Amino acid sequence: MATSPAAASQAAPHAVILEAPAVEERVSPLAVGSWALYDFANTIFSMNIVSVFFPGFILQLGLRDAAYAFPMSAALLVVALLMPLLGAMSDRAGRRMPWLIGFTLLCIGMTVVMGLTDQVWLLIGAYVIASIGYQTALVFYDALLPSVSNTVNWGKVSGLGVGLGYAGAVGGLWVVTRLVGGGSQQNAFIPSALLFMVFALPCFLFVRERRRPQAPERIAIAWRQGVSQTWRTIQEARAVPGLLRFLVANFFYSDALNTVIIAMGVYATTVIGFGTALEVLGPATVAAVIGSWLFGLVTDRLTSKQSLIISLLMWVGVFLAAMFVTDRVLFQWVVAPVAGVALGSTWTAARTMMVELSPPERLGEFMGIYNLTGKFAAVLGPALWGGTLWLLNPDVYGRFAYQVAIGTLLVMVVIGFVLHLFTPNIKRVKHVS
Repeated sequence: MATSPAAASQAAPHAVILEAPAVEERVSPLAVGSWALYDFANTIFSMNIVSVFFPGFILQLGLRDAAYAFPMSAALLVVALLMPLLGAMSDRAGRRMPWLIGFTLLCIGMTVVMGLTDQVWLLIGAYVIASIGYQTALVFYDALLPSVSNTVNWGKVSGLGVGLGYAGAVGGLWVVTRLVGGGSQQNAFIPSALLFMVFALPCFLFVRERRRPQAPERIAIAWRQGVSQTWRTIQEARAVPGLLRFLVANFFYSDALNTVIIAMGVYATTVIGFGTALEVLGPATVAAVIGSWLFGLVTDRLTSKQSLIISLLMWVGVFLAAMFVTDRVLFQWVVAPVAGVALGSTWTAARTMMVELSPPERLGEFMGIYNLTGKFAAVLGPALWGGTLWLLNPDVYGRFAYQVAIGTLLVMVVIGFVLHLFTPNIKRVKHVS
Protein backbone atom coordinates (compact mmCIF):
# COMPACT_ATOMS: atom_id res chain seq x y z
CA MET A 1 0.00 0.00 0.00
CA ALA A 2 1.19 3.47 -0.76
CA THR A 3 0.07 4.78 2.59
CA SER A 4 -0.46 2.68 5.68
CA PRO A 5 -3.20 3.75 8.11
CA ALA A 6 -0.68 3.88 10.91
CA ALA A 7 1.72 6.14 9.05
CA ALA A 8 -0.99 8.38 7.69
CA SER A 9 -2.64 8.67 11.07
CA GLN A 10 0.52 10.21 12.50
CA ALA A 11 0.06 13.18 10.18
CA ALA A 12 -3.73 13.43 10.19
CA PRO A 13 -5.35 11.43 12.99
CA HIS A 14 -8.94 12.02 11.85
CA ALA A 15 -8.60 12.16 8.06
CA VAL A 16 -6.67 9.18 6.72
CA ILE A 17 -6.36 8.04 3.12
CA LEU A 18 -5.74 4.31 2.74
CA GLU A 19 -4.61 3.84 -0.84
CA ALA A 20 -5.04 0.45 -2.46
CA PRO A 21 -1.99 -1.15 -4.07
CA ALA A 22 -1.43 -0.41 -7.76
CA VAL A 23 -2.28 -4.02 -8.54
CA GLU A 24 -4.47 -6.20 -6.34
CA GLU A 25 -5.01 -9.88 -6.97
CA ARG A 26 -8.47 -10.63 -8.32
CA VAL A 27 -10.67 -12.65 -5.96
CA SER A 28 -13.05 -15.18 -7.49
CA PRO A 29 -16.74 -15.05 -6.52
CA LEU A 30 -16.38 -18.68 -5.43
CA ALA A 31 -13.72 -17.72 -2.85
CA VAL A 32 -15.79 -14.80 -1.58
CA GLY A 33 -18.91 -16.92 -1.24
CA SER A 34 -17.00 -19.77 0.39
CA TRP A 35 -15.45 -17.44 2.97
CA ALA A 36 -18.83 -15.87 3.77
CA LEU A 37 -20.42 -19.31 4.04
CA TYR A 38 -18.15 -20.05 6.99
CA ASP A 39 -20.05 -17.32 8.87
CA PHE A 40 -23.23 -19.27 8.08
CA ALA A 41 -21.58 -22.47 9.35
CA ASN A 42 -20.12 -21.30 12.65
CA THR A 43 -23.28 -19.44 13.63
CA ILE A 44 -25.09 -22.79 13.54
CA PHE A 45 -22.84 -23.88 16.40
CA SER A 46 -23.29 -20.60 18.24
CA MET A 47 -27.07 -20.67 18.05
CA ASN A 48 -27.75 -24.40 18.35
CA ILE A 49 -25.15 -25.46 20.89
CA VAL A 50 -24.24 -22.37 22.90
CA SER A 51 -27.61 -20.61 23.00
CA VAL A 52 -30.26 -23.33 22.77
CA PHE A 53 -29.60 -27.04 23.01
CA PHE A 54 -26.67 -27.39 25.42
CA PRO A 55 -28.30 -25.21 28.12
CA GLY A 56 -31.58 -26.99 27.42
CA PHE A 57 -30.02 -30.43 27.80
CA ILE A 58 -28.28 -29.43 31.04
CA LEU A 59 -31.67 -28.43 32.47
CA GLN A 60 -33.23 -31.64 31.11
CA LEU A 61 -30.67 -33.54 33.18
CA GLY A 62 -31.93 -31.75 36.28
CA LEU A 63 -28.76 -29.67 36.74
CA ARG A 64 -28.65 -25.98 37.65
CA ASP A 65 -27.98 -23.12 35.22
CA ALA A 66 -24.46 -22.82 36.61
CA ALA A 67 -23.62 -26.14 34.93
CA TYR A 68 -23.68 -24.45 31.51
CA ALA A 69 -22.81 -20.86 32.55
CA PHE A 70 -19.56 -21.62 34.40
CA PRO A 71 -18.10 -23.84 31.65
CA MET A 72 -18.69 -21.06 29.13
CA SER A 73 -16.93 -18.59 31.42
CA ALA A 74 -14.00 -21.00 31.70
CA ALA A 75 -13.84 -21.36 27.92
CA LEU A 76 -13.91 -17.59 27.43
CA LEU A 77 -11.10 -17.16 29.95
CA VAL A 78 -8.90 -19.68 28.13
CA VAL A 79 -9.70 -18.06 24.79
CA ALA A 80 -8.92 -14.61 26.18
CA LEU A 81 -5.42 -15.81 27.09
CA LEU A 82 -4.84 -17.69 23.83
CA MET A 83 -6.18 -15.32 21.19
CA PRO A 84 -3.37 -12.75 20.93
CA LEU A 85 -0.74 -15.47 21.34
CA LEU A 86 -2.17 -17.62 18.54
CA GLY A 87 -2.72 -14.58 16.35
CA ALA A 88 0.93 -13.62 16.77
CA MET A 89 2.02 -17.18 15.97
CA SER A 90 -0.05 -17.17 12.76
CA ASP A 91 1.47 -13.81 11.81
CA ARG A 92 4.93 -15.28 12.35
CA ALA A 93 4.09 -18.34 10.24
CA GLY A 94 2.39 -16.25 7.55
CA ARG A 95 -0.64 -18.57 7.42
CA ARG A 96 -4.22 -18.40 8.73
CA MET A 97 -5.97 -21.31 7.05
CA PRO A 98 -4.25 -24.21 8.87
CA TRP A 99 -5.22 -22.63 12.20
CA LEU A 100 -8.79 -22.04 11.04
CA ILE A 101 -9.15 -25.64 9.87
CA GLY A 102 -7.55 -27.08 12.98
CA PHE A 103 -9.66 -25.22 15.53
CA THR A 104 -12.84 -25.72 13.50
CA LEU A 105 -12.27 -29.48 13.39
CA LEU A 106 -11.54 -29.42 17.13
CA CYS A 107 -14.90 -27.74 17.72
CA ILE A 108 -16.77 -30.14 15.44
CA GLY A 109 -15.10 -33.23 16.91
CA MET A 110 -15.88 -32.25 20.48
CA THR A 111 -19.49 -31.48 19.52
CA VAL A 112 -19.81 -35.02 18.17
CA VAL A 113 -18.41 -36.33 21.48
CA MET A 114 -21.11 -34.32 23.27
CA GLY A 115 -23.72 -36.20 21.26
CA LEU A 116 -22.28 -39.63 22.02
CA THR A 117 -21.38 -39.56 25.71
CA ASP A 118 -23.61 -40.37 28.65
CA GLN A 119 -21.08 -39.05 31.18
CA VAL A 120 -21.93 -35.55 32.39
CA TRP A 121 -18.33 -34.65 33.20
CA LEU A 122 -17.22 -35.67 29.70
CA LEU A 123 -20.14 -33.80 28.14
CA ILE A 124 -19.22 -30.56 29.93
CA GLY A 125 -15.50 -31.02 29.23
CA ALA A 126 -16.18 -31.57 25.53
CA TYR A 127 -18.38 -28.47 25.51
CA VAL A 128 -15.57 -26.35 26.99
CA ILE A 129 -13.07 -27.59 24.39
CA ALA A 130 -15.59 -27.18 21.55
CA SER A 131 -16.26 -23.59 22.67
CA ILE A 132 -12.53 -22.86 22.77
CA GLY A 133 -12.20 -24.21 19.23
CA TYR A 134 -15.16 -22.18 17.99
CA GLN A 135 -14.06 -18.90 19.57
CA THR A 136 -10.41 -19.24 18.55
CA ALA A 137 -11.23 -20.12 14.94
CA LEU A 138 -13.01 -16.75 14.65
CA VAL A 139 -9.67 -14.92 14.99
CA PHE A 140 -8.25 -16.59 11.90
CA TYR A 141 -11.51 -16.37 9.98
CA ASP A 142 -11.71 -12.60 10.51
CA ALA A 143 -8.03 -12.24 9.57
CA LEU A 144 -8.75 -13.92 6.20
CA LEU A 145 -10.98 -11.02 5.11
CA PRO A 146 -8.19 -9.26 3.13
CA SER A 147 -7.56 -12.54 1.25
CA VAL A 148 -11.10 -12.62 -0.17
CA SER A 149 -11.57 -8.94 -0.89
CA ASN A 150 -9.84 -5.91 -2.32
CA THR A 151 -9.03 -2.83 -0.31
CA VAL A 152 -12.05 -0.90 -1.56
CA ASN A 153 -14.67 -3.62 -0.94
CA TRP A 154 -13.78 -4.91 2.54
CA GLY A 155 -17.12 -3.67 3.89
CA LYS A 156 -19.19 -5.35 1.20
CA VAL A 157 -17.56 -8.74 1.75
CA SER A 158 -17.64 -8.40 5.55
CA GLY A 159 -21.36 -7.55 5.37
CA LEU A 160 -22.03 -10.59 3.22
CA GLY A 161 -20.48 -12.80 5.88
CA VAL A 162 -22.38 -11.19 8.75
CA GLY A 163 -25.66 -11.47 6.84
CA LEU A 164 -25.12 -15.14 6.07
CA GLY A 165 -24.26 -15.63 9.73
CA TYR A 166 -27.71 -14.49 10.81
CA ALA A 167 -29.25 -16.69 8.11
CA GLY A 168 -27.28 -19.63 9.52
CA ALA A 169 -28.63 -18.96 13.00
CA VAL A 170 -32.21 -19.17 11.78
CA GLY A 171 -31.75 -21.95 9.22
CA GLY A 172 -29.64 -24.21 11.41
CA LEU A 173 -32.00 -23.87 14.36
CA TRP A 174 -35.04 -24.58 12.18
CA VAL A 175 -33.53 -27.74 10.67
CA VAL A 176 -32.17 -29.21 13.90
CA THR A 177 -35.29 -28.39 15.91
CA ARG A 178 -37.31 -30.54 13.53
CA LEU A 179 -34.81 -33.36 13.79
CA VAL A 180 -34.88 -33.31 17.58
CA GLY A 181 -38.66 -33.07 17.88
CA GLY A 182 -39.76 -33.56 21.45
CA GLY A 183 -36.94 -35.90 22.44
CA SER A 184 -33.67 -35.38 24.27
CA GLN A 185 -31.94 -32.16 23.32
CA GLN A 186 -28.68 -34.11 23.18
CA ASN A 187 -29.93 -35.37 19.82
CA ALA A 188 -29.21 -31.91 18.40
CA PHE A 189 -25.44 -32.05 18.95
CA ILE A 190 -24.32 -34.37 16.14
CA PRO A 191 -26.62 -32.86 13.45
CA SER A 192 -25.35 -29.39 14.41
CA ALA A 193 -21.75 -30.59 14.11
CA LEU A 194 -22.43 -32.09 10.69
CA LEU A 195 -24.08 -28.90 9.43
CA PHE A 196 -21.10 -26.91 10.70
CA MET A 197 -18.75 -29.21 8.78
CA VAL A 198 -20.73 -29.20 5.54
CA PHE A 199 -20.96 -25.43 5.30
CA ALA A 200 -17.38 -24.81 6.49
CA LEU A 201 -15.83 -27.10 3.85
CA PRO A 202 -16.08 -24.62 0.93
CA CYS A 203 -13.99 -22.12 2.91
CA PHE A 204 -11.32 -24.75 3.52
CA LEU A 205 -11.28 -25.83 -0.14
CA PHE A 206 -11.72 -22.65 -2.17
CA VAL A 207 -10.22 -19.78 -0.16
CA ARG A 208 -6.59 -19.16 -1.05
CA GLU A 209 -4.44 -17.00 1.20
CA ARG A 210 -2.51 -14.15 -0.33
CA ARG A 211 1.19 -13.64 0.15
CA ARG A 212 1.73 -10.99 2.74
CA PRO A 213 4.52 -9.68 4.95
CA GLN A 214 5.24 -11.64 8.08
CA ALA A 215 5.52 -10.11 11.52
CA PRO A 216 8.99 -8.81 12.39
CA GLU A 217 11.14 -11.07 14.52
CA ARG A 218 10.77 -9.19 17.78
CA ILE A 219 10.74 -11.97 20.35
CA ALA A 220 10.38 -15.72 20.40
CA ILE A 221 6.83 -16.86 21.09
CA ALA A 222 6.06 -19.92 23.19
CA TRP A 223 2.84 -21.45 24.47
CA ARG A 224 3.76 -20.70 28.09
CA GLN A 225 3.87 -16.97 27.28
CA GLY A 226 0.08 -16.67 26.85
CA VAL A 227 -0.59 -14.03 29.53
CA SER A 228 2.56 -11.99 28.86
CA GLN A 229 1.96 -12.07 25.10
CA THR A 230 -1.59 -10.80 25.58
CA TRP A 231 -0.41 -7.94 27.77
CA ARG A 232 2.42 -7.12 25.37
CA THR A 233 0.01 -7.01 22.42
CA ILE A 234 -2.29 -4.62 24.30
CA GLN A 235 0.67 -2.37 25.07
CA GLU A 236 1.87 -2.44 21.47
CA ALA A 237 -1.63 -1.64 20.21
CA ARG A 238 -1.15 1.77 21.80
CA ALA A 239 1.55 2.50 19.24
CA VAL A 240 -0.91 2.12 16.36
CA PRO A 241 -2.74 5.46 16.09
CA GLY A 242 -6.44 5.15 16.86
CA LEU A 243 -6.42 1.39 17.42
CA LEU A 244 -6.65 1.31 21.21
CA ARG A 245 -9.35 4.00 21.25
CA PHE A 246 -11.34 1.99 18.70
CA LEU A 247 -11.00 -1.16 20.82
CA VAL A 248 -12.20 0.63 23.96
CA ALA A 249 -15.14 2.13 22.08
CA ASN A 250 -15.93 -1.30 20.63
CA PHE A 251 -15.92 -2.76 24.13
CA PHE A 252 -18.60 -0.35 25.35
CA TYR A 253 -21.07 -0.67 22.49
CA SER A 254 -20.44 -4.43 22.19
CA ASP A 255 -21.35 -4.64 25.87
CA ALA A 256 -24.83 -3.39 25.03
CA LEU A 257 -25.21 -5.34 21.79
CA ASN A 258 -24.28 -8.70 23.32
CA THR A 259 -26.92 -8.10 25.98
CA VAL A 260 -29.60 -7.35 23.38
CA ILE A 261 -28.96 -10.72 21.76
CA ILE A 262 -29.67 -12.45 25.07
CA ALA A 263 -32.40 -10.23 26.50
CA MET A 264 -34.56 -9.19 23.53
CA GLY A 265 -36.68 -12.34 23.52
CA VAL A 266 -37.30 -12.24 27.27
CA TYR A 267 -38.14 -8.54 27.15
CA ALA A 268 -40.56 -9.04 24.25
CA THR A 269 -42.52 -11.76 26.02
CA THR A 270 -42.31 -10.53 29.62
CA VAL A 271 -42.79 -6.79 29.13
CA ILE A 272 -44.36 -6.21 25.71
CA GLY A 273 -46.59 -9.28 25.93
CA PHE A 274 -45.74 -11.38 22.87
CA GLY A 275 -46.66 -15.04 22.99
CA THR A 276 -43.25 -16.22 21.77
CA ALA A 277 -39.87 -14.56 21.30
CA LEU A 278 -39.89 -15.60 17.63
CA GLU A 279 -42.56 -12.97 16.92
CA VAL A 280 -39.87 -10.34 17.54
CA LEU A 281 -36.68 -12.25 16.75
CA GLY A 282 -38.02 -13.27 13.32
CA PRO A 283 -38.40 -9.72 11.91
CA ALA A 284 -35.19 -8.65 13.67
CA THR A 285 -33.17 -11.50 12.14
CA VAL A 286 -34.49 -10.95 8.61
CA ALA A 287 -33.65 -7.26 8.93
CA ALA A 288 -30.17 -8.15 10.23
CA VAL A 289 -29.47 -10.30 7.16
CA ILE A 290 -30.51 -7.51 4.80
CA GLY A 291 -28.95 -4.73 6.86
CA SER A 292 -25.57 -6.47 7.08
CA TRP A 293 -25.26 -6.63 3.31
CA LEU A 294 -26.57 -3.13 2.69
CA PHE A 295 -24.29 -1.58 5.27
CA GLY A 296 -21.36 -3.41 3.74
CA LEU A 297 -22.00 -1.27 0.67
CA VAL A 298 -22.47 1.82 2.85
CA THR A 299 -19.17 1.12 4.62
CA ASP A 300 -17.34 1.01 1.28
CA ARG A 301 -19.12 4.08 -0.12
CA LEU A 302 -18.60 6.21 2.99
CA THR A 303 -16.06 5.01 5.58
CA SER A 304 -16.24 2.39 8.29
CA LYS A 305 -16.15 5.13 10.93
CA GLN A 306 -19.10 6.96 9.35
CA SER A 307 -21.01 3.71 8.92
CA LEU A 308 -20.51 2.91 12.60
CA ILE A 309 -21.72 6.37 13.57
CA ILE A 310 -24.97 5.69 11.69
CA SER A 311 -25.31 2.27 13.33
CA LEU A 312 -24.73 3.60 16.84
CA LEU A 313 -27.24 6.41 16.31
CA MET A 314 -29.76 3.75 15.31
CA TRP A 315 -28.99 1.95 18.58
CA VAL A 316 -29.68 5.12 20.55
CA GLY A 317 -33.07 5.30 18.84
CA VAL A 318 -33.76 1.60 19.44
CA PHE A 319 -33.03 1.80 23.16
CA LEU A 320 -35.08 4.96 23.62
CA ALA A 321 -37.99 3.35 21.76
CA ALA A 322 -37.66 0.11 23.74
CA MET A 323 -37.94 2.07 26.98
CA PHE A 324 -41.19 3.80 26.07
CA VAL A 325 -42.97 1.93 23.22
CA THR A 326 -45.74 -0.37 24.43
CA ASP A 327 -47.66 -0.94 21.19
CA ARG A 328 -46.98 -4.50 20.01
CA VAL A 329 -47.35 -3.76 16.29
CA LEU A 330 -44.94 -0.84 16.49
CA PHE A 331 -42.46 -2.87 18.51
CA GLN A 332 -42.64 -5.88 16.20
CA TRP A 333 -42.45 -4.11 12.84
CA VAL A 334 -40.43 -0.99 13.62
CA VAL A 335 -38.31 -1.34 16.77
CA ALA A 336 -37.28 -4.98 16.21
CA PRO A 337 -36.31 -4.59 12.51
CA VAL A 338 -34.34 -1.40 13.20
CA ALA A 339 -32.52 -3.27 15.98
CA GLY A 340 -31.74 -6.05 13.49
CA VAL A 341 -30.34 -3.63 10.93
CA ALA A 342 -28.31 -1.87 13.64
CA LEU A 343 -26.93 -5.18 14.92
CA GLY A 344 -25.82 -6.46 11.52
CA SER A 345 -24.41 -3.13 10.40
CA THR A 346 -22.41 -2.64 13.60
CA TRP A 347 -20.58 -5.96 13.30
CA THR A 348 -20.00 -5.38 9.58
CA ALA A 349 -18.44 -1.94 9.98
CA ALA A 350 -16.49 -2.79 13.15
CA ARG A 351 -14.76 -5.81 11.58
CA THR A 352 -13.88 -3.73 8.52
CA MET A 353 -12.50 -0.89 10.62
CA MET A 354 -10.34 -3.30 12.60
CA VAL A 355 -8.77 -4.53 9.35
CA GLU A 356 -8.16 -0.93 8.27
CA LEU A 357 -6.45 0.06 11.50
CA SER A 358 -4.24 -3.03 11.91
CA PRO A 359 -0.81 -3.34 10.29
CA PRO A 360 -1.20 -6.13 7.68
CA GLU A 361 1.76 -8.07 9.03
CA ARG A 362 0.18 -8.22 12.52
CA LEU A 363 -3.47 -8.62 11.61
CA GLY A 364 -3.85 -12.00 13.34
CA GLU A 365 -2.35 -10.71 16.58
CA PHE A 366 -4.52 -7.59 16.72
CA MET A 367 -7.62 -9.51 15.64
CA GLY A 368 -6.99 -11.55 18.78
CA ILE A 369 -7.26 -8.40 20.88
CA TYR A 370 -10.37 -7.32 18.95
CA ASN A 371 -12.07 -10.62 19.73
CA LEU A 372 -10.79 -10.44 23.30
CA THR A 373 -12.62 -7.14 23.93
CA GLY A 374 -15.77 -8.70 22.48
CA LYS A 375 -15.54 -11.65 24.85
CA PHE A 376 -15.12 -9.45 27.92
CA ALA A 377 -18.07 -7.36 26.73
CA ALA A 378 -20.10 -10.56 26.35
CA VAL A 379 -19.50 -11.26 30.03
CA LEU A 380 -20.02 -7.75 31.42
CA GLY A 381 -23.15 -6.81 29.45
CA PRO A 382 -25.43 -9.61 30.66
CA ALA A 383 -24.06 -9.14 34.19
CA LEU A 384 -24.98 -5.45 34.07
CA TRP A 385 -28.48 -6.29 32.80
CA GLY A 386 -29.02 -9.04 35.35
CA GLY A 387 -27.58 -7.01 38.20
CA THR A 388 -29.90 -4.10 37.47
CA LEU A 389 -32.96 -6.35 37.43
CA TRP A 390 -31.75 -7.99 40.64
CA LEU A 391 -31.51 -4.64 42.41
CA LEU A 392 -34.83 -3.44 40.95
CA ASN A 393 -37.02 -6.52 41.22
CA PRO A 394 -39.53 -6.42 38.33
CA ASP A 395 -42.11 -8.04 40.63
CA VAL A 396 -41.90 -4.87 42.72
CA TYR A 397 -41.04 -2.13 40.24
CA GLY A 398 -42.67 -3.60 37.14
CA ARG A 399 -41.80 -2.07 33.76
CA PHE A 400 -39.70 0.63 35.45
CA ALA A 401 -37.07 -2.00 36.34
CA TYR A 402 -36.67 -2.91 32.68
CA GLN A 403 -36.58 0.74 31.65
CA VAL A 404 -33.64 1.29 33.99
CA ALA A 405 -31.91 -1.86 32.68
CA ILE A 406 -32.32 -0.65 29.09
CA GLY A 407 -31.07 2.76 30.23
CA THR A 408 -27.80 1.18 31.37
CA LEU A 409 -27.34 -0.28 27.89
CA LEU A 410 -28.08 3.11 26.37
CA VAL A 411 -25.34 4.64 28.53
CA MET A 412 -22.87 2.02 27.27
CA VAL A 413 -23.71 2.82 23.65
CA VAL A 414 -23.39 6.56 24.24
CA ILE A 415 -19.97 6.11 25.86
CA GLY A 416 -18.83 3.96 22.94
CA PHE A 417 -20.26 6.46 20.47
CA VAL A 418 -18.41 9.42 22.02
CA LEU A 419 -15.11 7.49 22.05
CA HIS A 420 -15.69 6.40 18.46
CA LEU A 421 -15.97 10.02 17.33
CA PHE A 422 -12.24 10.41 18.08
CA THR A 423 -11.06 7.43 16.02
CA PRO A 424 -9.40 7.92 12.61
CA ASN A 425 -11.69 8.32 9.61
CA ILE A 426 -10.06 6.05 7.03
CA LYS A 427 -11.02 6.55 3.40
CA ARG A 428 -10.10 3.64 1.16
CA VAL A 429 -9.37 4.67 -2.44
CA LYS A 430 -8.19 2.97 -5.58
CA HIS A 431 -4.58 3.48 -6.56
CA VAL A 432 -3.97 6.60 -8.62
CA SER A 433 -0.71 6.44 -10.58
